[in-house]
Parts: sequence; C-alpha cells; structure tokens
Amino acid sequence: MPNYEVEEIFAGKVIISHKVVAPTPFRAAKLATNRDITLRNSEVRWIRVFEEDRRNRAYEYTAIERPQFASRGEPF
Repeated sequence: MPNYEVEEIFAGKVIISHKVVAPTPFRAAKLATNRDITLRNSEVRWIRVFEEDRRNRAYEYTAIERPQFASRGEPF
C-alpha cells in the first residue's frame, strides 16, 4: 500500500500533518482524521493528501460535520 502525507489545513495554513499507509488517498484522509470524509468544495478547514513519492498530485477533502446534541439527545 502507498504511503500518504495528510495535512489538515485551516485558513490556508497547515495545522496538523500525518503520515499514513492506506489503499487510497480518500481512506488515508479518513484514517488520519478519524472522521467521515467527503470531497472539498470551498471550506476554510480542509484536508490535503499527497502520495509521499508523488507530491505533484494533491487530493482535497473535508470532514463531514456532525450536528451537536444537547444532554437529553435533542439537537440544539
């Protein structure tokens, strides 16, 4: 399986970087962030994935945000 570098980006700056072994860039993003992932649109916080030996191709994703729940299990 390929090695990937996964970068979490906020407002144009890398805030966290991970090294991950995964079958695909999409799976690498999911494994590195431990979150559900979808393709990036224009979010300020997003995820960039490179194959370690081919940094000329970047894959862009974003985490799927889950709604927050009140203590009784009801949405805010």
